Amino acid sequence: MKADHIAVALVHYPILNRLGDTSTTSVTPMDVHDFARTCSFYGIDRVYLVHPAKGMQAMVHELTGYWQTGEGGMRNAGRKQVLQSICVVDSLEDAQKEGDYQLWLTSAVVESDRVIEPSDLIKLAGNHLIVFGTGWGLDEKKLPSANGWLSPIVGIGKVRHLSVRAALAIYLDRLGMV
Repeated sequence: MKADHIAVALVHYPILNRLGDTSTTSVTPMDVHDFARTCSFYGIDRVYLVHPAKGMQAMVHELTGYWQTGEGGMRNAGRKQVLQSICVVDSLEDAQKEGDYQLWLTSAVVESDRVIEPSDLIKLAGNHLIVFGTGWGLDEKKLPSANGWLSPIVGIGKVRHLSVRAALAIYLDRLGMV
């Protein structure tokens, strides 16, 4: 399977907060840039930023616009090209419809019998959307039905999970497309 059959989503709602309640997180410019750059490195052409708030969406459009149509793009053509992969949507359902994607969720802890290794994902037919959560993880109960989970990244250190940017890079590397 080629990378053009795989897309990535970074979900800011619905996610869990530290108390386990449904919440929303803010979009951070670092995530926008790093997700676009990492996906570009691995040949992923579509990065969905999922956030229902119009203000957050406007901030992303302003940020990417600076690089795509503004002064930033004239100074750094590479960043202009990389940020073309960003697509802001209200919900994960909107992203799913756009590419008729099969959803694959990610988490530091998975309690499901529908878990596959990332390297197995590229062997499956169809379009695939790898879904990452912010905050304390995805609120699976409020998401559309997923095909399953990618196996969690297990560490041996003192922290429970990686930053979402680090997890993205590891998962894409484990797809084995490069």
